[in-house]
Amino acid sequence: MHPTLRLSAGYPDVSPHLRDEVKILQRALVRWGFNMTADGLFGAGTERAVKTFQRRNGLLDDGVVGPRTWELLLQKKTSDIGSSVRDTPVATGSHCFPFTRLPKADWTGAPRSFGSRRSGGTRAHGGCDLYQPLGTWVHAVADGEVIQGPYAFYCQTYALEVNHGSFVVRYGEIQGFSPVKRGDKVKAGQRIAKVGHLVGISVPSDMLHFEMYSGKASGPLTVRGGGAKTSSGVPYMRRSDLMDPTSYLKQWANNLPHD
Repeated sequence: MHPTLRLSAGYPDVSPHLRDEVKILQRALVRWGFNMTADGLFGAGTERAVKTFQRRNGLLDDGVVGPRTWELLLQKKTSDIGSSVRDTPVATGSHCFPFTRLPKADWTGAPRSFGSRRSGGTRAHGGCDLYQPLGTWVHAVADGEVIQGPYAFYCQTYALEVNHGSFVVRYGEIQGFSPVKRGDKVKAGQRIAKVGHLVGISVPSDMLHFEMYSGKASGPLTVRGGGAKTSSGVPYMRRSDLMDPTSYLKQWANNLPHD
């Protein structure tokens, strides 16, 4: 178990053990592509590198090296910064599944499914949750244009909105780092984001929260009052043109390559 480290942990006169831990941290950062010397001193340069690493991996960028940051830093690295857990090409066509492989848990059962109970039944789930490991690339499901984001979304994750022509998708619970931004054109199958990490709640897995809208309404997708409701009148707290993505995801899954 590595100790929690933070700015000035190596100053001015500390035990050899703690300095050795800072060196382990710095060598791990070098393996991830950061340019630094493993001198055992946790100064401003090391803190900046830690914060950048945390942002790129969906963590709170506080510069404090706690258990989760240690875990990600020390995991096996096989490619450059920004690479994904799964980075094989996705089968493209007019529409694509947002991942190169299906989630182990389907998106049709609670609590992952569209319309699942939330907040004790006072609201309904406005999308489908696709469980995937932190850092997995998210692919555009169709050609389109980014219209919002990435912006802060939920529990220190982010979201990206893309107008795909016949519908709009909110790709939620992603990392703040994204290779695309508002105004960029995207192609079906293009890598547009990476799965983030929800902070402050307990969930079975990191995930992509996937919402669809017809585009017939305008304004923010999150609506606290009014907006879309279930047949029994339970609010989704989403814009009135909210769609159920379940069947679309099933159809697009058929375009994935077969092992």
